[in-house]
Amino acid sequence: MNIAEKMKSEWNRRAKHHARFWVATENFHDDREFAKSGEHTANALLSRVAPYFNASWSVLDIGCGIGRVLKPLAPHFQHLIGIDVSGEMIAQSKKWLNGLENVETLETSGVDLRPFPKESFDLVYSFVAFQHMPRPVFARYLEESHRVLKTHGYLAFQIPVGVSLDTAIEDTITMRQYSTDELVDELHRCGFQLTGERFIDTRLQSSSQIEPNCDIYLAKKSGIVIRGKSTCWLQDECRQTFSLLDTRMYLWFAEQCLHAGRKEEALRTYEALREQAPDSLEKWIRTVEILVEGGKLDEAQETLEKLTAALPTYQALNTLLEFQNQHP
Repeated sequence: MNIAEKMKSEWNRRAKHHARFWVATENFHDDREFAKSGEHTANALLSRVAPYFNASWSVLDIGCGIGRVLKPLAPHFQHLIGIDVSGEMIAQSKKWLNGLENVETLETSGVDLRPFPKESFDLVYSFVAFQHMPRPVFARYLEESHRVLKTHGYLAFQIPVGVSLDTAIEDTITMRQYSTDELVDELHRCGFQLTGERFIDTRLQSSSQIEPNCDIYLAKKSGIVIRGKSTCWLQDECRQTFSLLDTRMYLWFAEQCLHAGRKEEALRTYEALREQAPDSLEKWIRTVEILVEGGKLDEAQETLEKLTAALPTYQALNTLLEFQNQHP
């Protein structure tokens, strides 16, 4: 499995779990809250491009998810296309964007813009997508954005800026952070020039921070791609790793469900996480706690037996007795 295949598989898994959560982690609870978050991002984007705005523009959204930002942008542009590596996200976007005749979405490879000919768009934008991409994938998208933009077209994007932080190429969720010099050099290499503003140092606390920097930068197509980078990484086999941030986000989602009284959804989330990362102890413990609190001691015992099989060093029986004593 190469990185393109791994990104597609893992983002499909996340979308099937709960697409809104993985698109807008803080604003997934209901349709209204999710829609408002899309309006907020759309307004920020419109504000950034306002000095150059033209309603006749054709627009491309890279990493559109289910169309969170496309929907509020639809009244402002003539034609919008959203792409995503996840076919599951695209399937759900058809429902979210139903009735918008000037918006279309399609599944793509996740590493290029091959479906589109040269000079197809006036504006290409991406929000909370580039930050999750391995560095060579992001670099490829800069090159491809240059190719599909019309002469003097614009690229609007959000990405964390500060001390350069990276992680393994196989990690498809942990946020990457770029230094100012690194981004300026990449934009210049790919024929882009920032439109006056400078990058703001956001200084992430760690590479696993969930919430993104919301600054949107605007670059103008102003030259040629000086040199294309090698794409040999596309053929490399990826390790079948499960990101620590994936685990944290599943656990956080389950805790949100518990606080909202949705215990069954929390249990399903813990179960899904056990299938992906059986060596994560916390999900086992929380599952047992919920089952014991609900009086489901047989299921708790069965879960602990599975835990013992997955993590033989864990003293499952003593844990069960402890829980039973705490919940007579």
